[in-house]
Amino acid sequence: MGADATSGQWRTMSVSTGIAGLASIALVAGSQALVQVGGSEPAFDAPADEILSFFEARNDTLYAAGSFLGLIAALALLWFFAGFWAVLRAAEGEPGWRSVVALASGIVVVVPVMSPGWDLAGFRVDDGVDAQLARLAFDQGNLGFANAWLGLASFMAAAAWIILASRALPGWLGWWAVAAAVGFLVGRALWTTSIWLIPYALFWVWVIVVCVQLLRGRWRSEPSQGPFDRLGRGME
Repeated sequence: MGADATSGQWRTMSVSTGIAGLASIALVAGSQALVQVGGSEPAFDAPADEILSFFEARNDTLYAAGSFLGLIAALALLWFFAGFWAVLRAAEGEPGWRSVVALASGIVVVVPVMSPGWDLAGFRVDDGVDAQLARLAFDQGNLGFANAWLGLASFMAAAAWIILASRALPGWLGWWAVAAAVGFLVGRALWTTSIWLIPYALFWVWVIVVCVQLLRGRWRSEPSQGPFDRLGRGME
């Protein structure tokens, strides 16, 4: 394969990954905005009656639309994970096991998010859902979300290791990922508190920074050495 073809394929991957990452952020924001119509979300450890009232106050149409957008957001995030795997793989070189861990961790993030949780109560509340059943569905959704933080911690840890070890990408991006990874571990340990919001914000801002650089074509492969041997100079 010629250098021009390789460069073109790398550019396609770079742009597609950047778009997918930014789209996932917009979709998550839109999903949450629609789901929250009718009243703010109760605390993770809220009593059953408060949780049932939350589901009863939802707008059926907007809630369904928000739920659907959440699923599309998860798929867009999966595309981001897959595309960024190529960046990490190029930076890592052989045997490339840490980049595989990053990709597998991304899959671990998406699976619980796409599993039914709130929807079990949200779509049946008009039929007379028991308060304890509503609480069970609420807890299932929240625990699935909290468990996904461990996948995010693993993804960020693997990415950080590659970034800091290879020096093919900016070192500060790696340390940022380390901070988010540690934060997610602490957040899962204390999952009923609001501390998880810190690493969650760190992660999404990190994704924005990465996506902007990908869209700008700042990280490229070296065609003369093969598409996945190493990155170029990284961020100037």
